[in-house]
Amino acid sequence: MSASQHDPGREEQLLLARLRDPDPIERGRAVDSLGQLGRPELARALHGLLDDSDPIVAFKAAAALAGLGDPGGLAKLLRALTVADLRSFALDALIDLGSSESVEALRRFLARPFLHPLEKMQAAAALSRAGDESGSDYIRRRLESRQPDERGFALELWGRLAMPDALDRLCEVLARTDDPHRLDAVRGLVHLGDRRALKALRSAAAQQDDPELAREAEQAAAWLRDAGRSSSAGSKWNRPLS
Repeated sequence: MSASQHDPGREEQLLLARLRDPDPIERGRAVDSLGQLGRPELARALHGLLDDSDPIVAFKAAAALAGLGDPGGLAKLLRALTVADLRSFALDALIDLGSSESVEALRRFLARPFLHPLEKMQAAAALSRAGDESGSDYIRRRLESRQPDERGFALELWGRLAMPDALDRLCEVLARTDDPHRLDAVRGLVHLGDRRALKALRSAAAQQDDPELAREAEQAAAWLRDAGRSSSAGSKWNRPLS
């Protein structure tokens, strides 16, 4: 184990130094890692990357800032909704940010034809986080969808959005051994970050009939127990932009 793993301050300094690396791939990786730390005081350094010569690095900086609740990169995120390869990542960051200034752009996006159903759900979740109840209603309807991918993603988003009934709903799904969306419920509970879910997660982790579920539930329980969670921190479980 490296010294930086023992010293969070040292790790942070190394990452900040990598923001000046001549290789944009290294700068982008440093931005990802700094965003994962979730420390608001890092926003100033990330602001400096919004005008990076590499557009992907600049976009990553905007997304990392959104994860910190900083709207400095909002314009870049909204522009990225027109870029197919960045769209899903931009929507994910907009869910983190929850900016009322994004509402009109998200409404226009959601009205576009031929969108992937899961991208529509991301846009609806971002609207919900920004205070637009139509987004919450959209996700709520998908909780009863007959399309497995839609219902599963809706459950995960329900936890991420910290809806009032999310804890009970997700724990009920997790407790039903015949429900095909138990893994989605685990992910939703991680995003929700409510330690009252520990009992349900530990029960799922003890079941041997589904090794993947047991492993995920065990990791989720450890995450909640040891690190504590918040709705924004839950987003750190999402994939980074490679």
